[in-house]
Amino acid sequence: MATSSKIITELEVWSPLLFLSIHLTSEGFELDLNELRLVQFQDSEPVWITEQQKLYAKSLGMEYLDVTNLPPNFGTLFEKRRYSYPTPNSTLVASILPLISIEEMRVNLEYFTGAFETRYYNSDSGKASSEWLLKKIQEYTTQLATPQVQRLVTVKPFKHHWKQTSVIVHIQPREPIDDGITVIGAHCDSINQENPFLPAPGADDDGSGTVTILEAYRALLISGYIPTSPLEFHFYSAEEGGGLGSQDIVASYEAARKEIKGMQQYDMTAWVASGTSPVVNVVTSGVDAALSTFLCQLVDRYLDIPCVRESKRKNAGSDHLLWNRAGYQACHAAEGLMGNENYDNIHTAQDRIDVSPEFSFEHINEFAKLAVAFAVELSS
Repeated sequence: MATSSKIITELEVWSPLLFLSIHLTSEGFELDLNELRLVQFQDSEPVWITEQQKLYAKSLGMEYLDVTNLPPNFGTLFEKRRYSYPTPNSTLVASILPLISIEEMRVNLEYFTGAFETRYYNSDSGKASSEWLLKKIQEYTTQLATPQVQRLVTVKPFKHHWKQTSVIVHIQPREPIDDGITVIGAHCDSINQENPFLPAPGADDDGSGTVTILEAYRALLISGYIPTSPLEFHFYSAEEGGGLGSQDIVASYEAARKEIKGMQQYDMTAWVASGTSPVVNVVTSGVDAALSTFLCQLVDRYLDIPCVRESKRKNAGSDHLLWNRAGYQACHAAEGLMGNENYDNIHTAQDRIDVSPEFSFEHINEFAKLAVAFAVELSS
């Protein structure tokens, strides 16, 4: 395990070389490379480094959370309710799954990765990408939901102190109920780890997760599904900055003393490595054990591929880590075992739909089915 002082020394030596190849500023970006950020790497204590050093750490594949603006009482404002999870038994799920469209996901992901040079969270194009996503969700709601369902749905941007917004979809139950919210999440930003000013299509990371839960929402609208407890879909900004967007949202939910029945994150759902069989990797670290077991049961019941279990390094993960850190029950499903994930292409200009036959919309389809199952089983 690297010590905090060793991490700082290495970043001080090498990070000035990061941007020698291009200008330090670029039109359409707001980026102060000298800004100090408090960053936590794996098991180390948080350390103060510059934004440039943080970006260099990203280019090295170092996992971290940016806790600069983390409230001092984060996770301790109130004692969260602990939920237990039944064996999956919904007959409704099977009737909704055929409504999922691979072609719809393909069209959305082609646009999401092609229309915006990057979805970097502090860029104009990143801002435009979340605005497009908000509009797409609003269009689905208006065009596909019955009048009764439309009255129960709110779609709102969640603003941060950077350009790109997050998007939150809330489906209220027909009758008020004292029960927790079911949250299904993905992150809508992207990054080029060589330099944030360069193209970052982010097809797998995390365009795939974005269209996964977007399609699950669309299928639920077509079905006319009305939950009996609150259901939300979250599209997080700035995950690539160290979980910044979800951190803001989790802090706001905790401040409002909202209870969460269960949170599931979708980050990279498209890749089936050559020579391997498709699986759903239900991650075992940084998650709630009971909810993760329930997630595996959903895979076994509703999907055509098996569940596997694997641990990841601390702070190696996604937005679910912030929910878990705040004391909420959260879980994460990944596209494969760590050695088989799409690490050669993510955070580069090569993270495209057409980069390899290993990029599979059939695989994304399985995760969309899982999102529908998670939504219905927990909120009905």
